[in-house]
Amino acid sequence: MKLKMTVLIVTLYALFSAGPAVGEDNASRARLMGQWQQSDGNGEPKTTWTLKDMGSSIHVSNSTNTATVMEFECNTEGKECAVKHAGHSSKVSMWFNGAKLVELETTGSQVVKRRFTVTGDGDTMELETIPIVPTGSGETTHFKRASKE
Repeated sequence: MKLKMTVLIVTLYALFSAGPAVGEDNASRARLMGQWQQSDGNGEPKTTWTLKDMGSSIHVSNSTNTATVMEFECNTEGKECAVKHAGHSSKVSMWFNGAKLVELETTGSQVVKRRFTVTGDGDTMELETIPIVPTGSGETTHFKRASKE
């Protein structure tokens, strides 16, 4: 009987203490939605990422000041979605790891992982780009919020 009561108490504690963390993740995830711009040295937009919540999926757009590089809608459950990246066929999987949105893109034999995270005051997004195949050193770029979706 004592063991059952202990298990019940531990389970309830875990459920109630996880509630705020889940709520915090949802709020952090919502902060990712919007338009994010990286500027060149003259303050002109260089690269823009737009993330829009579509319920069980996210609409993603990546563009430069001259063209749309890729635009797609994909689920956030890790299931593959077929996309075009700069005219090439690719497969993308997306999921949340806590507050981070993770994208895994496969184009031919190349695999790249991207992690999107809102930092600081909520008006800065950090984008980590990590080459998986072939391996290489990762790069972190910062974007400023242009607008909320």
